[in-house]
Amino acid sequence: MKIGINARFLALPYTGVGKYTYHLIRGLATLDQDNEYFLFTPELAEIELPPHFKQIRVPEKDFASESLKKAHWEQKQVPAEMKKWKVDLAHFLYPANPTQKLDIPTIVTVHDVIPWRLAAYNKKLRSKLYHLNTKLALKKADYFITVSNFSKSEILSTLKVGEDKITVTPLASPLVEVQEVPDQLNLRRDFLLYVGGYDERKNVPLLMIAFQKFIANHYPVDLILVGAKNRKLERYLVDDFLEKVDNKFPLKPKGKIVFTENLSDHELAGLYKKAMALVHASNYEGFNLPLVEAMNYNLPMAVADIPVNREVAGDAAFFINPQDEDTFGLGLHQFLNQKSMHADLAQKAKARKKHFDWEKTAQKTLDIYRSFKKS
Repeated sequence: MKIGINARFLALPYTGVGKYTYHLIRGLATLDQDNEYFLFTPELAEIELPPHFKQIRVPEKDFASESLKKAHWEQKQVPAEMKKWKVDLAHFLYPANPTQKLDIPTIVTVHDVIPWRLAAYNKKLRSKLYHLNTKLALKKADYFITVSNFSKSEILSTLKVGEDKITVTPLASPLVEVQEVPDQLNLRRDFLLYVGGYDERKNVPLLMIAFQKFIANHYPVDLILVGAKNRKLERYLVDDFLEKVDNKFPLKPKGKIVFTENLSDHELAGLYKKAMALVHASNYEGFNLPLVEAMNYNLPMAVADIPVNREVAGDAAFFINPQDEDTFGLGLHQFLNQKSMHADLAQKAKARKKHFDWEKTAQKTLDIYRSFKKS
């Protein structure tokens, strides 16, 4: 069987979909010696694969906007290439299947329903049209894969598909060789670690304000925001939360907020190994991969109390309501004060991480492919 995969994010390893794409394909390459794979990408990625896995470069057409380039690539160019290479089954690793139904079985991985649930992602007319077309296209898919039971329930209610047409394959995080933390970070204190995106639902400004208000003046602890440079977050570094003597003389905070560039997996592993805890204030997630990454290094976690975090972290995290900075800041304060709990959470993370394995995810995906094989 010839399997065609929209592997657009293979060359973007820092993104959640990029990590899913990379590790799923690596897992399939290990498990499957029978099928032939065609990986369609705008640019070739550096990845070692066996001969029956072929990267096919499909350059984007020269349109005026990036969104038009992407939409045309997804809707026209990739389907045409799949037809050209006579693939028997198509897998789109994010919602990008064409609105015109393909004449072969089509599987789509839907990581979440954020574009249809959260208004912040539909402010512009072009975004509204793109997400509307995506939703209409998804109704023409033959099967769905998602990454959590929470996302499955959201997809069932949003897309109105049958429960027998969707399988959950959780994400995972491989242990990588630890590399020294970049010298420019100049780590001199204990630190809390944030890893993730910076769009609105991630609540990073709330996390920053909560830290400055309730932690920085009381603990010699920093907050490191990975990949936060050039994100226009400096405006949230304010003096309003300084303690003052006689309400007159400001005191220098004991902790600070540190922005980093994007880090390699090896550098990030170094931070996971050295951190006090992972902190996350996001108010909506489809899976939240950094929680699994943190568990891989037996790291305690203080995270937002949302359904998917409960599902992924289980009993390996301290949960905090993310409704406002005061609630979250007081929760962080409570977490840092309960030091005896940290060792317990680390042990629970060590046990919990065994539930997440890329080989299992790849095997479940391969089983779905095989279910569509013609007898």
